[in-house]
Amino acid sequence: MLSPASALVLLAALGLGGCASSPSVPPAPVAPKCVLPTGVDSACPTPQPLKAGLTYRELLEAHLADRQQLQRCAAQHEELRRVIAACQARVDALSRARRD
Repeated sequence: MLSPASALVLLAALGLGGCASSPSVPPAPVAPKCVLPTGVDSACPTPQPLKAGLTYRELLEAHLADRQQLQRCAAQHEELRRVIAACQARVDALSRARRD
């Protein structure tokens, strides 16, 4: 019959032996960085507030300015969408390569 101290030493030895025989797991690869072009992630400007008593000319000028800002915002949004899609494609490619 084993003494309690001997049994404890035997259990510890078995436990450590199990740790030594487990397969090693390679470290996870570093995730790719998704770098956004400068200004792409900035907020789009809000439309100009219209005050009472505008002339037709002032109204048209405000409309044209808002339209130009909206077009710039749409281009900015498209660039942001393109950058995110390209980054996601890189992440997916790395994930597939890692699985294979």
